[in-house]
Amino acid sequence: MIEDARTIPAGTVLKADLCIVGAGAAGIAMARALIGRPMRIILLEAGGDEYDDATQALYAGTREGNPCAPLDVSRLRYFGGTTNHWAGYCRPFDESDFERRAWVGMSGWPFDLDHLVPFYERAQPVLELQAFDYEAATWAEHMSGLFRSDVMQGRLRAAVFQQSPPTRLGPRYRDELAKARNVTVYQWANLTDIRTDRSPEAVSAIDVACLEGPHFRIEADRFVLAMGGIENARMLLSATSTHAAGLGNGHDMVGRCFMDHPHYEAAQILFNAPSDIARSPTGQIVYTQCMLDQAVEREEELLRFLTTLHPVSRQSPGYVALRNITKNLRRGIVPESLWDDLVQVVTDIDGAAMDLYGRLYADTNALELTIHPEQEPNRASRVTLTDERDALGLRRCRLDWRLTDLDRRTIRRGLEIVGEEFGRAGIGRLQLAPWVEEDGFEVPGNGSYHHIGTTRMSTDPKQGVVDADCRVHGLHNLYVAGSSVFPTAGFANPTLTIVALALRLADHLDTTTG
Repeated sequence: MIEDARTIPAGTVLKADLCIVGAGAAGIAMARALIGRPMRIILLEAGGDEYDDATQALYAGTREGNPCAPLDVSRLRYFGGTTNHWAGYCRPFDESDFERRAWVGMSGWPFDLDHLVPFYERAQPVLELQAFDYEAATWAEHMSGLFRSDVMQGRLRAAVFQQSPPTRLGPRYRDELAKARNVTVYQWANLTDIRTDRSPEAVSAIDVACLEGPHFRIEADRFVLAMGGIENARMLLSATSTHAAGLGNGHDMVGRCFMDHPHYEAAQILFNAPSDIARSPTGQIVYTQCMLDQAVEREEELLRFLTTLHPVSRQSPGYVALRNITKNLRRGIVPESLWDDLVQVVTDIDGAAMDLYGRLYADTNALELTIHPEQEPNRASRVTLTDERDALGLRRCRLDWRLTDLDRRTIRRGLEIVGEEFGRAGIGRLQLAPWVEEDGFEVPGNGSYHHIGTTRMSTDPKQGVVDADCRVHGLHNLYVAGSSVFPTAGFANPTLTIVALALRLADHLDTTTG
């Protein structure tokens, strides 16, 4: 059933076997997997079914380091979470993502790809995807001529992504959760404290508050934080009543190793002659995701590297403005430059139309390369708390997103290898964007909104926050779900892996006792 927490009498104590905090991709996937099981489940959602300004404002925070989107823009605080504005790109992690790589600090997962494959297979239908098959040969008829060219016969490989509709998990599974007899969803319910007052090694209860309404408490045998890669860390750091540094933070790891996928146009391939190589066999212009062969990454000691190659002929001011508008609106952002961009589109409508027409129908004379690489786990890249308080009295977040020398070397060298392979094939040459050639560059743009690593998984409490079962070190009944537990980020968008790990955790909770 689904209830409005604002109607709960103040001071009420609710009881459950399992309480999941956060109804986004991880929380909803877990709750669905446990429907009909012999346990009483409470699923908390901080918002309602629709966007609400006051609730969203609780996400506001400060930013330092590499440019990124405002913290109250890159995530959404209502039923379904950030799946309400995700793009739907899905791909599993590769085998090397799970391996320890000597040149990548703190790399390696507690299990390998084969262990996670059954959960990936179950995650596919949750996100309304096709069969679990990401082999390039399977999708050849949908791929551009680049897939069949000499470019992909050397150090480069095509990277296959499947496209979710994209599934908005809140609306998609609302009725199913509303009908579930053993699951109660409470909307407008904000976690404000995690209590360990009965024992420092167990969560006894959580405190919950509504912006306009009561404060109440939930007691459960086990608790799961599924609030996103920033908020999971924020709530652990905020719980200081019996743990001065916060829960799970005995080794100062909570909030550290924040990673995202830097995402920006970084280069162009200028063709030696006009070509239709960007078209599929059916004649459609196709974006091609290109990755380095994993053997090349090992040989050159690089991080995982992905770039999207898409046609570009020229950059009229009207088209640039139109692209800026659409890119931001797709992500749920109303850009400050909206009015100026609209004026630019109107005053250069011919240029915008010609560029758009050229991208749809013209032969290609250049390809633009948008990067989407892995980041190295880096303790200095982190989420901390400020002294500023939100409307619930909680300290707000500060995100300090940092790049390392290995991050920068991977971006620059990855682009160079792409250019070398196009040159070897006699197709064209690489032209780097000016920012890539700067020493100590930062990546422009807003990142990818992929908040990863802040409660990382490790069998060693000195290297992570949760163990291989996603249980917080030092607490026997508190777990974390979501991309915050990823030890490394790979280059794949995280949602498919978030759901796979959530289903894995649901199985663990279903087959063990609190």
